[in-house]
Amino acid sequence: MKKLLSIIASGIMLASLSGFDTPDTADTDAVSAATGTVRYTDDDLRNLQDFLLARPAKEDLTGKPYDLNGDEVWDVFDLCLMRKEVEKSADTASDSDTIVVYFSRTGNTEKITEYLIDITGADSYVIEAAVPYTDEDIAYNNSGCRANKEQNDKTVRPEIAGPIASLDSYDTVFLGYPIWWGEEPRIIDTFLESCDLSEKTVIPFCTSGSSGISTSERNIGTLVPIGKQLTGKRFAASASKTDVETWYDSLPLDK
Repeated sequence: MKKLLSIIASGIMLASLSGFDTPDTADTDAVSAATGTVRYTDDDLRNLQDFLLARPAKEDLTGKPYDLNGDEVWDVFDLCLMRKEVEKSADTASDSDTIVVYFSRTGNTEKITEYLIDITGADSYVIEAAVPYTDEDIAYNNSGCRANKEQNDKTVRPEIAGPIASLDSYDTVFLGYPIWWGEEPRIIDTFLESCDLSEKTVIPFCTSGSSGISTSERNIGTLVPIGKQLTGKRFAASASKTDVETWYDSLPLDK
């Protein structure tokens, strides 16, 4: 399955880094990568990028085959080589006409997305903020937090780290996001205004503790021209794969 993920613009800055020692990576990793026995994904790209930027690891990277050039150091050169491998795999992967585009800060929307991808075989693209949101940025009880300020100003457009190149090859776009202050996060508006959806079928879905999806659906429908917008779905954080499958089966799509 093809997944689309652009390396953030700050990746250029990584070229100035000398690199970091690998976390106990086996010597055979570079050999495996060189012989093509390792298939890298956008998750690997994100892991290596976070490592080089000294961000907290989302998983244990011990033993990961990220030393692609065999110099026993993880650096920007490995990142560039990995990106080429991912792009090569993408070019020869699925010809799906459906893509799931999503933004997920806490992981709830990402979980629903993973279910949807597994059910549909769709491609995916993750919207990542150029300036990542911290826990303090989305502290709902703080009226001065970043997200609060953004949601109160409909003109704000947070920058996306790696904008998607094109949606031309897709007919159907699932759009996933959490509900912030009753609406879609402003970074979703950034994405919508960066793409031509005038001939696409767009299907929103969201995750939320209690707020519905209807306000964000109206916002999306009036922000940019959309070929056809289907009724969306709100999921709780506890939603199961069966819940997602039931919703997908109910959609008026050619399956």
